[in-house]
Amino acid sequence: MTLPDYHLLAALLYSALLLLCSGSAKPAIRYGMPVVAVWLSVNFAGSLLFAVQATAYIGLTYLLYQQCLSGRWPKIIAWLLWGVLSVGLLTHLLPGYGGLPLTDNTQIKANSLPASVYLNTDKVLIAWALLQWIPVWQKNPHTAPHVAAWVKLTLPLLAIPLIMLLAVQLGLLQWQPGFSVLLVIVVISNLLNTCFTEELLFRGALQHYLHEKLGMFGGLVIASGLFGLAHFAGGGWYMVLATLAGLLYGLVYLLTGRLLWAVLCHWGLNTTHLLLFTWPVVQA
Repeated sequence: MTLPDYHLLAALLYSALLLLCSGSAKPAIRYGMPVVAVWLSVNFAGSLLFAVQATAYIGLTYLLYQQCLSGRWPKIIAWLLWGVLSVGLLTHLLPGYGGLPLTDNTQIKANSLPASVYLNTDKVLIAWALLQWIPVWQKNPHTAPHVAAWVKLTLPLLAIPLIMLLAVQLGLLQWQPGFSVLLVIVVISNLLNTCFTEELLFRGALQHYLHEKLGMFGGLVIASGLFGLAHFAGGGWYMVLATLAGLLYGLVYLLTGRLLWAVLCHWGLNTTHLLLFTWPVVQA
């Protein structure tokens, strides 16, 4: 790692702060603190240009959530701008943004493909925004009724090892337990910046919307398929595994009714991969 330790700590605290601020009933904390945090983050990631765009994103989220806009076209334009900025945040492509480099084409674990690893803090803004509409702790009315608690617990405990085993059989991963400070940082960042954002987007927003339009089965399958497609960079079999993982997270969401459990399931699978297997994939 080439960055000072305080930069890494500041980046993790930044992401945690944004997630916590989203639940405040006070506008000064809910919207004001993220703006302050964004401008302070210029010291360790991003740039002034990125801070301007992030501030605009926070402002648009405020206007849309508080329904401050009147008239059809102002609302359409605001949603379009919000969507464009969301895509830029999701793909790390907003002008002026630069993640914190942790490694530069380095082999993280034995038998693993060398990789350049970044601590990216831009996606957490999407999680903060979606949390205005989709709280992770409240129960969803689409929960499957009369499901025993042991079933809800057993599903991820069985499914995660099976997905890992399939990845090994496909030649994508190998058993390679390992532990390091770098992996701890990646594990924490994965929860704050990746798992919350992706579950709010794919399960909390997309699956919930499709559930209402197409029913439980249609919402689960289509949202999981799109989740798999979003991992196209890993190749065909990687997308298949991501789709299976998406089905698992979607089922956990349906069975428990709380998005938080899908977030933790997602984090559990990713942490299992990081700590117990080659990462990101096996070296050919």
